[in-house]
Amino acid sequence: MKKFLLHILVFVTILLSLLIVEDIMVTSGYHSKETRKYGVWNEILHTNINADLLIMGNSRAWCQYSPQIFDSILRINAYNIGLDGSAFNRQKARYDIYRHYQKIKPRYIIQNVEFFTLGGYTIGYEREQFMPYLTYPFYRNRIKKEEPFSFGELYLPMYRYYKNNVYDDITKYDYIIQKGYYGREIEWDDSKLKSTKPYNENIDSTLLQLFTDYIEELQSDNIVPILVSAPVFIGATNVVLNIDEINNLYRQIAEQYNILFLDYSKIPLSRDTSYFYNATHMNRKGAELFSTQLANDLDSLGIISR
Repeated sequence: MKKFLLHILVFVTILLSLLIVEDIMVTSGYHSKETRKYGVWNEILHTNINADLLIMGNSRAWCQYSPQIFDSILRINAYNIGLDGSAFNRQKARYDIYRHYQKIKPRYIIQNVEFFTLGGYTIGYEREQFMPYLTYPFYRNRIKKEEPFSFGELYLPMYRYYKNNVYDDITKYDYIIQKGYYGREIEWDDSKLKSTKPYNENIDSTLLQLFTDYIEELQSDNIVPILVSAPVFIGATNVVLNIDEINNLYRQIAEQYNILFLDYSKIPLSRDTSYFYNATHMNRKGAELFSTQLANDLDSLGIISR
C-alpha cells in the first residue's frame, strides 16, 4: 500500500511539475504578444506608456480613435485602451489597472460614450484575455470584481487555459495593434442592422453611479475628462428609441461636472456607409477622418496644452 501511495505521489509531483513548466512557457508566450486581445495588456504591465492623452471606451474606441493622428495634430503622446465588447464596468477596471502599473498618469482622458456604455454589465465576453495575467495580484483582484473565476482558473497551473479552450490561442493569427488602435479595412455589412428591431436601450443605475464616481475621481486627480460620442451609422442610431434621452444624460453629466461633451453621433459622415464596416463601427477611412476632425476640434478649442 505504501509503495502504491508513493507511486501516486511521484506521479502527481511529476505531473504538477510538468504543468507548472508548461504554464510558465504558455504564459510567457502570451506576455510577448502584440495582438488585439493581449497587446495593450502587455504594454500596460511591461512598458512605460507615458500617455498625455488616454482614450477609453469599447470597440468604438479601439477601432475608431487613432492615437497616431492625435499625436500628429496635438503634438502629444496619446494611447488607446479601448476594450472590445465591454461596457463601462470593464472599461473602468482597465483604467484602474493602467493607473496601478503605469508610473505617469495621463493629463487628459477621452471617454467614448454612447447608447451601449451604461446599458449593463459585461461578463464573459473574451474572458480568455485575462488568463495570462492572473498571477499579478492587483490585476487578479481587480478583474475578479468584474469577471467570476473558478478556484482552478485562479490557482491551478494550466487549468485556466484548458478550461477556456485558449491553449492554442498563442499560435493563432490576430491583427497587431499600434498604441491600442487598429483601423479595420472591411467591406460594409448591414445584415445585423436589418435584423434589429427598434428598442429602448437600458441605463443601468449602478453603472451610472460608477461612471459619475469615475468623473469625480479623474477631477480629484487633476485629469481632464472629455466625453465624446463617436459617429455611428444613422440606421443604428434610429433604432434606439431613447437615443435623445441617453445623449441628454451625457450632456447633463457634462454640465454637472463642467466638462466637455462632443457629440459626433449624427454628423454627415454617419450617413455614408463607405465610412463603416457595420452599423456601429467605422472602417479605417472613417475612423481616421473622424480622428482628424476630433483632434482639430480639440486643438481649435484649446482644450489640450502641449
